[in-house]
Amino acid sequence: MGFIEDKVAAEMAQWQGFRDAEINSEEIALALTRPPKPDMGDLAFATFRFAKDAGMKPPELAAKLLEGAEAGALVESADATGPYLNIRLNQKAVSAIVLGEIEGTENYGDRSDGQGKTLVVDLSSPNIAKPLAVHHLRSTMIGYSIKKLRESQGWRVVGVNHLGDWGTGFGKLIAGLKMKYPALSNPMSEEAQDVFPALNIAAINEAYQEANKTNREGLDLAQAGREEFAELERLLRSRNDLQRAIEEGRSEGTELDEWHEQQGISNFILWAWVRRESLEEFERVYDALGLRFRNLLEEGISAKALDDEQLKRFCIYHGEADCFQLEELFPHFLPKGLEWGIAEQSDGAIVIYTHGRKKPPLMLRKADGASTYALRDMLAARYRRSVWGFDGDSATPFEMAYVVGTEQKLHFEQLFRALNEYEHKDPETEEPYFDWVASCRHVDFGLMLFLQPDGNWAKGSTRKGTAIMLEDLLDESVKAVREIMREKNPELADTPEAEDIAQAVGVGAVVFNDLKNGRRNNVKFDWEAVLDFQGESGPYMQMQYVRMGSVTEKFRETYGEPVLNKGCADLLELDEEWKIIQQLAAFPDAVAKASAEFEPSIVARHLIELASLTSSWWTATKDTRIVGDDENLSLARVRLVNSIRKVLGRGLTLLGMSLVERM
Repeated sequence: MGFIEDKVAAEMAQWQGFRDAEINSEEIALALTRPPKPDMGDLAFATFRFAKDAGMKPPELAAKLLEGAEAGALVESADATGPYLNIRLNQKAVSAIVLGEIEGTENYGDRSDGQGKTLVVDLSSPNIAKPLAVHHLRSTMIGYSIKKLRESQGWRVVGVNHLGDWGTGFGKLIAGLKMKYPALSNPMSEEAQDVFPALNIAAINEAYQEANKTNREGLDLAQAGREEFAELERLLRSRNDLQRAIEEGRSEGTELDEWHEQQGISNFILWAWVRRESLEEFERVYDALGLRFRNLLEEGISAKALDDEQLKRFCIYHGEADCFQLEELFPHFLPKGLEWGIAEQSDGAIVIYTHGRKKPPLMLRKADGASTYALRDMLAARYRRSVWGFDGDSATPFEMAYVVGTEQKLHFEQLFRALNEYEHKDPETEEPYFDWVASCRHVDFGLMLFLQPDGNWAKGSTRKGTAIMLEDLLDESVKAVREIMREKNPELADTPEAEDIAQAVGVGAVVFNDLKNGRRNNVKFDWEAVLDFQGESGPYMQMQYVRMGSVTEKFRETYGEPVLNKGCADLLELDEEWKIIQQLAAFPDAVAKASAEFEPSIVARHLIELASLTSSWWTATKDTRIVGDDENLSLARVRLVNSIRKVLGRGLTLLGMSLVERM
């Protein structure tokens, strides 16, 4: 119960039994939990961890601790049951404190425990040249919710969209584009300029699919892709070298213009075009989900220049191509890895055996000289720490979380071990030793499954043509909500705000359906459950939020403007009301636990339980009503309703959902 536990622990610490056992209030607060059954009490104190120091058996210590126990402002009674002390609280006093805390706090549940700490969370991370598919929803919204949860605990959080915009796959794409559109081999030609305007994501995908089909008929697309990608990396290295020479005054700026005009840069131009087209596609979907990203390199802004408020409002695009260029920051990375014996040559490639010789190594550079995504991941990790892991010259508490599917488990195990090897053996670094394995987390998640014609649940497949595009899914949900609104509330459906409401409820339905599940679980996407206005769904949560606002409006119409802090908590005597108070009091702990465990579902499940308790309360008060004939009781209940609404709204916001005032 968080702040209630602290206050209860302070009272218990004054009992003679606790004073004799030298158990202080902080230790008591940490040991207080909720009993498994409500009839056992409101709180329980377990004696196991203290019994050994006291030289007693747990039940003996429990009885001993009761000596000098007195009822206080919050503790009404206590009894020893085996190794536990069961505590009953003064419900009226606790209710007044909880409601006052919620009303007096702008963002109830927020804490400052993370002050001075930084988390870099790697989220979404789609591949360019492809539209966002439904499986990207999990990484995007789990990651975004983790960002908001950590920020609520006082952390500085940097959201990074690690775009898949580099690698041999893009060499294959370039080969496919040149095959379908031969003019693109000379992108500066007039013929090529006629091609570019029609070269959207759909056309790019079509060219790639045709190349794959041709590949089966005899073309070695894999080899063509390797050659095109090696050329792309060579070109970018050449461009970076020239850019540095210009910045250092060793070359004229006109040479860069000449470089761009050369015939040999076709791969670079094609890559840049595909990346730009992809981001425009992504932005529509991110906008619907409520996310904002900034491309710092294109804006010419230093990552270090972003203050905490900007980091809260935006996430950052930082793709694999940007990480490839980081070799300039760590020029000794591969040579030193070979020198220190961390990495080794293998058939012309450079690899690290992170898990011994019996498991596949982590490849850093291919035999043709091209970089791998593992190398780019390592460089990106070091870059992120060098940019955001220091306050001046001092290292700060720093973590990195990679919100990526469970199938990448081995990659991240290898990545963190390899980073640790480098950090441990680097005698030239002036930075304090950084335990990468302990400070980095693979925040894995399960699959999104859809019902197939054969009755089985399975994920979509791009290769099989069964992949579902995320934008289509969101549009379908919004459309369904729009139709339900027109059926249930036609007057609202014809208002200017109707589209915003449909958007918030429709997108929220999809998001909540994902986040209410433990992230490691596979999620079954069932339209009936997603759009259920009566079940454990986003629309039901939104509807409860709106309904509570109407209760306050009802009081206003009956008795005038409510002065909430004059509502007497002593009048809240129903068992249902006490259960709600306890759930409200536990909300800050649920948020803190969800933040610490990278698990948004903890907050979602807490809100589901709160909504369920509230629904039971509606039923229990059907005779007297929330706003009834007794003005004082009505005011007390409206006060409780407003606290429920505030907590529900805060929780949904932490899950990345938008709130509505009407439905």
